[in-house]
Amino acid sequence: MTIPPRLIGRKEASDYCGIAESTFSLWVATHKMPPCIPGTRKWDKRAIDAKLDEISGLGVSPSEDRYARWMRENSGETDLQKWRRERNQRRNNGR
Repeated sequence: MTIPPRLIGRKEASDYCGIAESTFSLWVATHKMPPCIPGTRKWDKRAIDAKLDEISGLGVSPSEDRYARWMRENSGETDLQKWRRERNQRRNNGR
């Protein structure tokens, strides 16, 4: 029994979504799909799933969707950037 890889290339990602490779590239460019993992040419299947869930309206939290959370957790955000983002969220929620 082999375990399918979690990280996949552009061709595999487009096949996984059931779309053409050129369409997948367009979706990445227009932020419909997540970018590849920094420093690689690989996409995380879970990030793709989260973005597809967001697009289709499944499992989206009103405060923060799964894709935004994944991007925040995997973007290398510094503590200062996190503090500023959370502060801005608190300010916007107070209005």
